[in-house]
Amino acid sequence: MPCENLDCPFHELHIANGMSSQSEMQCLITDAVKQVSFPDEAVLFNKGESSASLYALESGVVKICCTTSDGREQIVGISSPGSLLVGLQSINDDCYEYSAVAATPLTACKISHRALLQKAASDGHVSMRLVAALNAQLAHSRALMRVMGQKNSAAKIASFILLMVPHSKRRSGRVALPLSRMEIASLIGLSEETVCRQMARMKRSNIIRAPRGRIEVLDWRNLRAVADGGPLH
Repeated sequence: MPCENLDCPFHELHIANGMSSQSEMQCLITDAVKQVSFPDEAVLFNKGESSASLYALESGVVKICCTTSDGREQIVGISSPGSLLVGLQSINDDCYEYSAVAATPLTACKISHRALLQKAASDGHVSMRLVAALNAQLAHSRALMRVMGQKNSAAKIASFILLMVPHSKRRSGRVALPLSRMEIASLIGLSEETVCRQMARMKRSNIIRAPRGRIEVLDWRNLRAVADGGPLH
């Protein structure tokens, strides 16, 4: 079937007469997928529920959450179009290992685990796309670990902002940031006060602008320098 979700790893571009067209995008897993939408704060799935589906985001952002031993919700990851298939970590498990909550209104392709695995077993093209999606998941996890491994708080925050901005949006530098300062702090292992203070310093240094709910990078060179451990004046 025609597919408008260009960020889904299971679309295929048909080329006619050497010219490509977005209207010719086709889905490789038609029988395994349907389009869905969720409002802000909707739960896609909860930890412990049967892992029946995964989601390829077309628009919006999802928070990946776990509950700590003392009952607090902790954000352990984020997903946006073109980055992760939400639920992919649990594709071979009976139950989800985490919860997924819409941080913004979103649209997505909802993909059946069972039907996808059956399709991958019989179609090498689909299985290679699934391997690529798993590799993207691993790359994102490694990138988040590098953020956590930074030695100073400014470097952690700068690295996190770089991770949040997709390469496709780096020309404009603008990205939705549907996370509170407290949620960012929880995700990268800092206090909320530290996140607020360091982001305020970046704004005073004209590295970023941070209107409510958004981040705009004004100085990529200095942001990368701070991410690499350089001083923030």
